[in-house]
Amino acid sequence: MKKNKTETNIQQVKQFLLINPAVLWLMLVLITVIFTFTHYPKQSKLSYSYRIGDIAKRDIKAPKDFFIEDTESTNLKKDEVSAAIKMVYDFDANLIKKMMANIDAAIEIPRELFKKSEENPQEPSPTLATVLDTKPAFEEKLGIEISKEAYAVLFKHQFSPDIARKIKTIVNKILTNGVVANKEILLKESNKGIVLRTIDSEKERTVNNLKVYYGPDQAKTMVRIEGEPVVKGINHDLSDVIVDLCQRLLQPNITLNKNETEKRIQMAGDQIKPILYQIKSGEMILREGERVDHAQLIKLLALQEQVEEKGVFISSAGIALITFFSILVVYVLFLKDHKKLRTDHNKHIFFLVLGLALYLTFARFSIYIAQSTNSEMTWDISRMSFFMIIPIPAAAMLTCLFLGFDIAVFFTIILSLLTSLAFSGSFEVFIFFFLSSITAAYWIKERQERKTFIIAGFKLAIFNVILAISLGFYSLAQPDIIILAKEVVLAFCGGLFSAIITIGFTPLIELLFDYTTDSKLLEFSNLDQPLIKRLMIEAPGTYNHSIIVATLAEAAASAVDASTLRAKVMGYYHDIGKLGKTLYFIENQADGKNRHDKLSPSMSALVLIGHVKKGIELAKKNKLGNDIIEGIIQHHGTSLIKYFYQKSLKSGNTTAKEEDFRYPGPKPQTREAGIVMLADVVEAAIRALERPTPARIQGRVKELINDIFADGQLEECELTLKDLHQIAKSFNNILTSIYHSRIEYPDKSQEKRKEKNGTAKDTDRQSGKKETINGHHPPKDKTDLKRLGL
Repeated sequence: MKKNKTETNIQQVKQFLLINPAVLWLMLVLITVIFTFTHYPKQSKLSYSYRIGDIAKRDIKAPKDFFIEDTESTNLKKDEVSAAIKMVYDFDANLIKKMMANIDAAIEIPRELFKKSEENPQEPSPTLATVLDTKPAFEEKLGIEISKEAYAVLFKHQFSPDIARKIKTIVNKILTNGVVANKEILLKESNKGIVLRTIDSEKERTVNNLKVYYGPDQAKTMVRIEGEPVVKGINHDLSDVIVDLCQRLLQPNITLNKNETEKRIQMAGDQIKPILYQIKSGEMILREGERVDHAQLIKLLALQEQVEEKGVFISSAGIALITFFSILVVYVLFLKDHKKLRTDHNKHIFFLVLGLALYLTFARFSIYIAQSTNSEMTWDISRMSFFMIIPIPAAAMLTCLFLGFDIAVFFTIILSLLTSLAFSGSFEVFIFFFLSSITAAYWIKERQERKTFIIAGFKLAIFNVILAISLGFYSLAQPDIIILAKEVVLAFCGGLFSAIITIGFTPLIELLFDYTTDSKLLEFSNLDQPLIKRLMIEAPGTYNHSIIVATLAEAAASAVDASTLRAKVMGYYHDIGKLGKTLYFIENQADGKNRHDKLSPSMSALVLIGHVKKGIELAKKNKLGNDIIEGIIQHHGTSLIKYFYQKSLKSGNTTAKEEDFRYPGPKPQTREAGIVMLADVVEAAIRALERPTPARIQGRVKELINDIFADGQLEECELTLKDLHQIAKSFNNILTSIYHSRIEYPDKSQEKRKEKNGTAKDTDRQSGKKETINGHHPPKDKTDLKRLGL
């Protein structure tokens, strides 16, 4: 179960990567960032990397006027400004109103019980037990708990409105003065005061006398002091309850606003401009042999930042922008809607991106090797001829092999441009790799056998030599024979390496990306393949049909300049889905029994349609590749199973829908798939044709192709009317040869009977009676029967 769940998750991730367009943007950003980072320019010959105490190896002067920030003085100034900022405290003016309302509402809850007896004298006065039922609501309203004893005291005085008035008076006096949560922190600001901000109105005022505000403990003490004249003259127990309630009701209404304070400190610090002092052009920063001190180190670091800011940072930004927009423009203009990239678009783009990254890594690695062997090498590496040995053309060859020559050209533009950027934007590098790559791709676009790669490698090596000599004459003011000889050797080796890498990477890419090359198709065209053998043994009729379809498809593909190998192999495997239910297909019904006689037309149609799905499963299981799978899926398109559809209508099924008797499709997307569809239909129909004379074959082929064309099955592939004419012509030639008329060999016993009865009337055949020569029987040839083994 866990394994199935893991496989499901993997499939979901795979589907996301192959379908989601956001993946393309992610790949573009990644390749831009990685290329910019790995080719971060280091063009400065000067080094200002010293530490305190190091000995200067040479004199260092300021190449221009620049400013140095006095970080220590700047930070000191910021600290002074920050220390002068007043702390911000919030004053909650609504707290008093809220408390006053809560006190009135709380007293009113038990007071209602007493009001009823006051209004109706006959109503008995509430008892303590009854009033105690209102205690939870009373406590909830005030937000504090109260003891039963205190509640009994309030009950004794019938929760009179005077009690509420006295509590409000005391609380109002304390809160109006102000209660702060932590007075110790507040008093630390006594020397500069605070900013007191009213929460609702956002009004602010500066307060310097901070001692007037009460802390929590001080506020409780002030309750007794402020409350003494208020509760004077009332019951002692009641006065204690009132004071206790007031003390517990008090809350701080002045609180520190830490976020606002820090924000103001930050704003004040940001307004402080850096304190700078100027270094003049030509000013001696460090002399050879001096020991580096702190002040000199600050100047060196500032000088290094100036150089990097002008040279390195801007160059990196330029590399990133060129990389991003060059890839984006080529993709949008040439690759986004390319017909060969419509299916599995993300997979093809990922292949191109991976190839781009891999061969740019080759270029970067070669630079690293060259710099490692010569530590004194200048950072201007554009004139170093070692780039000629880098097998960049192999990328174009592989792209042409799997995606076609036109895509290889577009890919070469990007690859050559980025490789030249890796070599400091060298024009010679761009020209060399662009011409070399497109030429290499052109030489393998027609034939893709292994030997073709080797031949193309030698051609490319010679072509690279010519390019190297041409660029040598262009770039060198005085051509040096030794330098040219080195470049020729490197260029020749680069061509050979490209072919070798192409041969080595081809099987790996086939495996990783499930691509199908001509070499792979040649392997599948071998009739000893397991599926073909199964077809021959388990379904000999289907096997014979597939062989003839493949023959027709190959001839037709040759006539219209399509891929003959791809069409032939599609023909071999297009009906492998019939394995498992072979007897449901008429070509395999040797006993004369038709299994469909016992099935409803709709069920028969499902059986026929099911052989496509079964074929896909077998193809994926045996890893036949996408080209063959597309041939299996598309060889019926969305065509109608006419026989069973008409049978269903004749049986009285008025609800029969035409779409239920059509194959699911899609329609053929390639010329080869369209040719296989035509060959499949034509072969099956001609096999059932009575007296297949050339004229009848030609008429039937024309009729079938017209029907398929009229049904719209060929509208999504690139077969033209001229192509259909050539296909029909090739079909006629082959089918006429297969179903040609044969000589009827005579039966001896039948001839003798005819002679005896005098009924021999065939003037085209010799008489059964032996002729005589000069009245004698001809000599009998004793060798003819021996040759037959009789």
